[in-house]
Amino acid sequence: MFNRYLNPGGEEKSVARIAEDLESDGHSVMRFWRESAEWKQPGAPPKWKQPFLFWHNPTVLEELGRLQASTRSDLWLLHNVMPVVSLGVYGAGRALNVPMVQWLHNYRPISPSGNLAVGSRRLEPEDRWLAWKEVWAGSWNGRFLTMLMVLGCRRVQRRGDFDAVRAWVAVSSEVKAIFARAGWYSDRLHVVRHSWHVQAPHVSDRDDGHFLFLGRMVETKGVRFIVDLWRDPALRHTTLVMAGQGPLADELRGHTPPNVRWVGHVEGAAKRELVAGCRAVLFPCLWEEPLSTVAYEAYEFGKPVLASKLGGMKEIVLEGRTGRLLEPGQAAVWRDAVMQLDADSARRLGLAGRQWLEENASPAVWNRQFRAVVAKALSH
Repeated sequence: MFNRYLNPGGEEKSVARIAEDLESDGHSVMRFWRESAEWKQPGAPPKWKQPFLFWHNPTVLEELGRLQASTRSDLWLLHNVMPVVSLGVYGAGRALNVPMVQWLHNYRPISPSGNLAVGSRRLEPEDRWLAWKEVWAGSWNGRFLTMLMVLGCRRVQRRGDFDAVRAWVAVSSEVKAIFARAGWYSDRLHVVRHSWHVQAPHVSDRDDGHFLFLGRMVETKGVRFIVDLWRDPALRHTTLVMAGQGPLADELRGHTPPNVRWVGHVEGAAKRELVAGCRAVLFPCLWEEPLSTVAYEAYEFGKPVLASKLGGMKEIVLEGRTGRLLEPGQAAVWRDAVMQLDADSARRLGLAGRQWLEENASPAVWNRQFRAVVAKALSH
């Protein structure tokens, strides 16, 4: 079950892989996917009514009930359900006595925005005022909608509907630890990291010398930091390629140094070409990113990753073995790491990354871990 975002990203690709991995393990998977874009199309509920459907969208939930009656699904696997599917899905599953497993791709529901942050300021999961600080900051589409999100989640919790979720599956140990610190169903928290479907039969022998940023152009991804880093005279002969889209792209593109190249959003062969030719992939994130598959994309082509020592990346970027873990926002540290990474070192780290990927992120490994989670969840 998944409510697709207006701007698709890594989470949507991960959800699709989960369904494919389950099917490869012999399961029948019914995809109950809805689109946030539905509410921008003709026939959508009026705008004034849409926020009040966040809590309970009867049209969608009735459709879900009919589907359950016809398929008799053994398990509901939930991802993002906002806004169209609605928070009412938890009550629906509880009423139908269907076991539910919730995937934790971010920090919602303890953080209404899912980012556990207000602007550039990180919030602590133990903070009893965390949600209201996000409301005041309007961290999820403004104050009113953030407040509705908070009140809706509190309502679901008071009704006991979250209690019906048998397992909460975090995409990294870091995410699990943060939910545990928040006191969120500690006995039902599990970890299953993303899988990866390796397509490139061999690692890339190319090294065009450029460093590559792949991702959304937003503050929390460290976009401004990495572009500013490339103003350092020591890097004037090193090229940075910025691949992605987002609000900071337009702001920064017009006044960046000549050794920074902007290529916009790339997918498919164009993305593979950029990764195959780079020296390393950069991940200068400034917040606790749950787990980014950018590292997997790099490893597939035998490329190392230079990443901030934050969030789930600490679990998949092995310091000195598959890349470097660097202090976030420390310009001198990042500059030195870039300058010290020669072609031979990059190839050695990248080959180790490819080996790690094949051994730890295959669909077979993922299915084995998920089967263990489901077995425990259904035994409750």
